[in-house]
Amino acid sequence: MIGWKGRLSLTGWILGAITLVFLAYQWLPIFTLGLLSFSGPTGGTTFPMNGTSLHWYEELWRATVMNDFKPPLVRSSLLALACSATTIVLSVMAAQAMRGQFRGNGWFFYLMLLGIMAPGILVGFGFAIMMRLMGVELSWDTTTFLVQVSWTLPFGFLTMLAVFNRFDKKVEEAALTLGASRLTAFRRITLPLVLPGVIGAGLFGFSLSYDEYARSMFTTGPDATLPLAVMAQLDRQLTPEIYAVGTTTTFFSLIAVLFFTLAFWAMRRSTSLRRSSSA
Repeated sequence: MIGWKGRLSLTGWILGAITLVFLAYQWLPIFTLGLLSFSGPTGGTTFPMNGTSLHWYEELWRATVMNDFKPPLVRSSLLALACSATTIVLSVMAAQAMRGQFRGNGWFFYLMLLGIMAPGILVGFGFAIMMRLMGVELSWDTTTFLVQVSWTLPFGFLTMLAVFNRFDKKVEEAALTLGASRLTAFRRITLPLVLPGVIGAGLFGFSLSYDEYARSMFTTGPDATLPLAVMAQLDRQLTPEIYAVGTTTTFFSLIAVLFFTLAFWAMRRSTSLRRSSSA
């Protein structure tokens, strides 16, 4: 008969194995894509690889106008950064408002979640029709930005709600009792404590915007974002250059995650140093 310690250890091993299988299932296609991006000049899009080289990355760099992915990459990166910053600000404001009781807060909650509930293609198509009726020109930095924020904001909002639900209001009340203004209490007390949620909301805003296709398909205008450019290339010709694009975008995404992680660590470090010096 296995004791409770043995059952606990066995459960840990089983859960660890399931987690490893899930991670392998998630990352193996990305690893395969990265491996195939280093095929030789005559390499195809399937195994076995025909040689190894940086040929397709060189092709990606000196691409012609028809398959130049650098401008779409820049557009998607700028758009993702803008959506990330906007998601952080709006989600913190909305979650902070939900902490208080006001008439219609239930309707406000469900209104914030409409961006998740509505199908992306219908949202993009309807928004594009509305903009045309209003005489607004479709563009990646205006109409696409607005429709993508409506998609990223609910995720940031839910993240901040979860963080604020675990937040002890007594800490804020103590700061207000000691004479701090509400703005000072938020800046010096609340924001450092909810900073992990802020970073999470920013990551949601960046990652969801960076590879968004359905909502961008009808609202981007003549200058395509990276997902639209990749899909257009797939319709023309499938080469390992697509794998090079995917590997490059994955690398940029990891860099963004690392940046947010380092920013969070630096802020927490700075807060700790200030508290230790004031003590």
